[in-house]
Order: sequence, then structure tokens, then C-alpha cells
Amino acid sequence: MLSVEELSRGRRGTVCALVVDGRDEVAGFLNDLPLPLFSKLEGMIERLANDGFIANQEKFRRLDAGVYELKLWRPPLRMFCFQHGSDWVCTHADRKPGGRELRSHVARVKVLRQRYLEERR
Repeated sequence: MLSVEELSRGRRGTVCALVVDGRDEVAGFLNDLPLPLFSKLEGMIERLANDGFIANQEKFRRLDAGVYELKLWRPPLRMFCFQHGSDWVCTHADRKPGGRELRSHVARVKVLRQRYLEERR
């Protein structure tokens, strides 16, 4: 079963964390970050909620149809998400992946997005 936990509500939408079968990977990832990194990522999440999109591709980019990533450079961390209406749903986060590993993250987001959409019907 899937549910969402609100991370930030803004003018243009809401950014949520996907809770899969009672497990919230995004919250666990965020809670394990040192405060300066947590603050940086939290600011990006708030900006995404307020603006609806982040045009700077060094901070936010489209990986595939409907799959996006929020990016931190030092250290290289990524938070993977998809858009549903005006809302953004974050599925999981990890250190910066290599090419093959990135494909598995994209595939994981697509599977979770499909499951999310089916359960929302």
C-alpha cells in the first residue's frame, strides 16, 4: 500500500515523500543527513513547491519521461521524483549513481509512479 507524507506545501504545489508499505525512504534519508546538507535539500524542496519547477539543471533535471531528480553536488546526492498534477512525489534518494545504476533508479521511479497512479484510481 502506498501513501504520501507532505514535505513542503507552496504556492504552486506540494512536494511529498512516497511511503511504500509503511516505509518512508525519503524521510529516512533526510534524517540521516548532517544539518547543513539537510538545510540545502530542504531549501530546494521548498523552492520546488513554491515555483512548481526548478529551471537550473545543475539542481533539478528530467531524467526520462516523467522522472526527475533533485541534485546536490557536494557531496553528490540525488533525490528521485515524479510529478502528479501540480504536486511532486519523491520516491527515494541516494548518492550520485553511475550510468547503469541510474537506469535502475529511473526504472524504480517508473514502477512506483505506475503503482501510485493505479492506487489513486
